[in-house]
Amino acid sequence: MVVLDIVRRDLTRFARNPVATALMFAIPLSMSGIFALVFGASGEDQPAITIRVLLHDEDDTLLSRMIQGSGSDPEMDERLELVTVGEEGYQMMEEGEASALLHIPRGFTDDFLAGRQVDLEVVKNPAQRFLPQVVEEGVSIGAVVLSQSSRVFRSELAQIQELRTQDEFPADSLIGALSVGINQKLRGLETYLLPPIVDLETVTLTAEGEEDEGGFNILSYFLPGFSIFGILFFAQAATRDVLRERESGLLRHLLTAPVSVGQYLVGKCLSTVVVTTLGFAVLIVVGIAAGVAWGTPPAVAALVLTSSSAAAGAMLLIMSLVGSQRQGDALTTIVIIVWCMVGGAFVPLSQMPGFLLPISRATPTYWAIDGFVTLVQNGGGLNDIALNVLILGIAGLVMLGAGSFVLRRRILSGAV
Repeated sequence: MVVLDIVRRDLTRFARNPVATALMFAIPLSMSGIFALVFGASGEDQPAITIRVLLHDEDDTLLSRMIQGSGSDPEMDERLELVTVGEEGYQMMEEGEASALLHIPRGFTDDFLAGRQVDLEVVKNPAQRFLPQVVEEGVSIGAVVLSQSSRVFRSELAQIQELRTQDEFPADSLIGALSVGINQKLRGLETYLLPPIVDLETVTLTAEGEEDEGGFNILSYFLPGFSIFGILFFAQAATRDVLRERESGLLRHLLTAPVSVGQYLVGKCLSTVVVTTLGFAVLIVVGIAAGVAWGTPPAVAALVLTSSSAAAGAMLLIMSLVGSQRQGDALTTIVIIVWCMVGGAFVPLSQMPGFLLPISRATPTYWAIDGFVTLVQNGGGLNDIALNVLILGIAGLVMLGAGSFVLRRRILSGAV
């Protein structure tokens, strides 16, 4: 059959040029691998980032030791290393031995209890950008808490400062009155502090049917989007042949044989869809080998087929409108990059700004990536991606039909 012969010829040509074919696979796989290495390897516990902070405590009182103890929470042990130093701490900072140095000045406790302004000094390591900023923000939050506490409990703190100056134990009545005052003010704050309006809930993502043993596979975030990016280039390479065959004169020879324009176009459409689908299937298999749980086989197969059809239709329609292979390569590359940028291949759909979503939804990449997010990250099934499959299928058929119609008219008129 002529149509199948055209498909077989195109597949054979890809098989005879393994280097170029491998390079097309290398684009999505290498980008996914780079992102996975940057943001953390899949399924393995990563070493926690430790923030090393030098503490220069010249006050050395109960309050300053309480500040020092606030960094020794068991949950912070693996993330914060607090090292007590003296004047040598500044030299250590110049040598880059810590992310930041916190200096508590002499008289800090006395000034705090008396309501006088006091400064906490944070020296940041200029060789680091992120970790010193974390320390600065943390100290700023602590300073705000201490400042507001000083305002709320001003009279009680003044009494504590007065008691500290006495050489004898305070009377029980003074301690009792002080406790009552603090308790009454705490009760007055209960309406504003309890229960908290905003709470933090930690959720560990796991693929459907898997136990949470090593965390969510980071490749599951990147590989679907980059796979869509890759199959668009597969479709570009497959549809490029129409213009190449026209420029080389092969199309004219084919049409002098017992091959009609309709058969040639049907064969080219089917060839493009098959090449794109097979390329996507290889990426799926590589993802499975890397630990990515794509979802249920029927849902994955439906989404792969319709996504490949939409990619093939889009590239065929664009190629039918240009006059040369060079123009087609330039235009399709621009379209691929733009679609992937606004469609969620490079930036997660959840991070897309609201004003960009209507534009994003107008691209087939959005519906393909949204479908794979539903399957891979949310554990959805075929029913959950029915709308994605429907839109991609219709878009693929419409664009394949439109591209074939334009190409047929141009071939018959001699423009192609």
